[in-house]
Amino acid sequence: GKKYMLSLTFNAPKESFDDAGQFLFQGKSVDDLLFPMHMNFRFFGMEPLPTFGAFDVMKNAEVEKDFARFDAHLKTTFAAAQAA
Repeated sequence: GKKYMLSLTFNAPKESFDDAGQFLFQGKSVDDLLFPMHMNFRFFGMEPLPTFGAFDVMKNAEVEKDFARFDAHLKTTFAAAQAA
């Protein structure tokens, strides 16, 4: 019954992920890139909660929006986890 959530910060813009036309990540999602970390948690019997990401934090930082999104993410994620 143990769960985990990844909260990540990227310098890459959100559009860099989940798009097969992008050179670097080639359609990979954030969770695809962190697959080894997810497998580590799975090894210890943990289940994932939805991942949170803040993107493009150096050139186009939107700190207040990211905090608001994170707060909403936590409320939604943990409300759903408690209901389950």
